[in-house]
Amino acid sequence: MNVYFMLIKQNIKAQFEYNISTYLLIVGQFIAQLTFVLGFFLLFKILGSINGYVFSQALLVYALVNISYTCAEIFGKGVNSLAELIRRGSLDIYLMRPQPLLLQIMVSGVEISRVGRLITSIGLLIMAIVRSSIQWNIFKLIALVTIPLGGIILFLGLYILFGALTFYSVNSINISILLMGSGSDCLHYPVDVMNKAVRAVLTYVFPFALINYYPFLYIFDKVNGVELVFVPLISIVFLAVILKFWKFCSRYYSSTGS
Repeated sequence: MNVYFMLIKQNIKAQFEYNISTYLLIVGQFIAQLTFVLGFFLLFKILGSINGYVFSQALLVYALVNISYTCAEIFGKGVNSLAELIRRGSLDIYLMRPQPLLLQIMVSGVEISRVGRLITSIGLLIMAIVRSSIQWNIFKLIALVTIPLGGIILFLGLYILFGALTFYSVNSINISILLMGSGSDCLHYPVDVMNKAVRAVLTYVFPFALINYYPFLYIFDKVNGVELVFVPLISIVFLAVILKFWKFCSRYYSSTGS
């Protein structure tokens, strides 16, 4: 892991060689998130509530999910470059190095510019906690840790899943971009405000409900079950299965040449 963090440090250092561009990207991410939240606020201002959820509750969901997605994107989006590496035959360079292939690919795509979005999300989380009428206890506070932790693991697993499929079809990355983009947008709202078909997909096909639905049932006092606080950690099992799948797929990679 020391090598992993050293590579991340070198990658970030390289991005700051063009510091004006990097700072502008960070500010741009910050402004983009504020614009989205403004629309979010106006929607609730007009409707008052959506399926019983008020603005502060929806904002809490949005902030925690966005923290998860942003952290996963910072450290895992490099997997999206796998298709291009395969096309160019450049993946062989990574295979020749005495480091795990997956970690090398992930590190190569670290995007420090997403820090602007992360800062915004943390600020929105604090605002949501202050504005909410939630009666906090130890388990609800633990949920503020398990939800983003489980979310990061879940989103990283999805990045790796579609990266593994790239060994068979380079176009699978396009599906990943579509899912991670539009899918994460859906998660900005509590899952149970959507229709049954969408809820089923987000629960049984792509297990987003682990971080977006079940723990919030307890936080918002809709269900009395402290075990729901630890449901997001089931994503560890999901990631473990995906890592096995990655090893299986990468084993059958054959060079495309240069």
